[in-house]
Amino acid sequence: MNIVVVTDAYTCENGAGVTTRRLVEELRKRGNRVAIVSTGTGGKDFYPIKGTYLPFMKESLKSMEFLFGIPKKAVLRKAFADADIIQIQFPFYLAYGAAKMARAMHKPVIAGFHVQPSNLTSAAGKENKLAERILFGFFKFFLFNRVPVIQCPSRFAADFLRKGGIKCRVEVVSNGIPDEYSPRKYARPELFGDNFVLMSLGHHVIGKRPLLMIEGVKRSKYADKIQLLLCGRGILSEQLIAAGAQLPIPPLVRFVTQEEKLQYLNTADLFIHASAAELESLACLEAIGCGLPCLIGNSPHSAASQFALDQRFIFEHDNPDHLAKKIDFWFENRDQLPNIREQVKAMAEQYRFNKCIDKMENLYRAAIQIHNA
Repeated sequence: MNIVVVTDAYTCENGAGVTTRRLVEELRKRGNRVAIVSTGTGGKDFYPIKGTYLPFMKESLKSMEFLFGIPKKAVLRKAFADADIIQIQFPFYLAYGAAKMARAMHKPVIAGFHVQPSNLTSAAGKENKLAERILFGFFKFFLFNRVPVIQCPSRFAADFLRKGGIKCRVEVVSNGIPDEYSPRKYARPELFGDNFVLMSLGHHVIGKRPLLMIEGVKRSKYADKIQLLLCGRGILSEQLIAAGAQLPIPPLVRFVTQEEKLQYLNTADLFIHASAAELESLACLEAIGCGLPCLIGNSPHSAASQFALDQRFIFEHDNPDHLAKKIDFWFENRDQLPNIREQVKAMAEQYRFNKCIDKMENLYRAAIQIHNA
């Protein structure tokens, strides 16, 4: 197939950027021709467009290398010329231009659902329900009311759209777990020592709740025996370093390399995920792929709790006392965790990347067939 992926920021370091690149790479490995329309540069079959920041979230967007694309008809027309199908990843202004051009050229088009309104308000450093409702109205206008099919990464995401009044066909296809996120033998890093190691992954922004994780460790009875890893970067990084200095064992607060990430995922004791909003959770997918059990906050706006094996791995959202109790429980029962890893590995198999890309290719074929019928 000739597939065109339209995305505001192909090289950005948020979850949607990472999953989009993985999707493109695997589709190309399977013999599909995949072209990209995006800001920045991207090598083969890449159609660059101009981008911009929103002033009130410029600092956060810069930390993620994210630009909002500005549609240009000539670029879109050229990119879409030989397309069998077009997939639009973000519901912003670029999506409006891309969906309009696809319709004018009579090309099949589907959307991906990879960003919630709360992701934007979080990037702006605030959480505002009225602003989120207004933003979702823009999402529908720019994209979701202009396509016949939307790919959602989880059942939670599909339900979110339906509750929001989306009437088109909604298909659930997970972003999947790439092969490199598999159980491997690694030496335990010297950094860990004999401590109980809690690992997290994600941008250091309010929506990911990194300060809550520090507070949960601080309130633990075993804080002097816990090493917290806050792997990532963002506008809160300096604040996290300052807050972490109050712990008996200062947390690791920095961006980690791919090799370091795989080593930590395979040698930490427990993954911790406190995010307020997730349509699936790339971080949890990577963790379970390596067999690492996840302790997850039960935010009503997050799909991540689907990766918790049972209620022992769930804590009350935004409740540091309850998080501390769960940390204490697993510290006292850490000898159970190696065996629990086997259950996590079994759960991860349903999300393996090859299975998910099979579903995506089938979705493309179905969308093309329906369009041409």
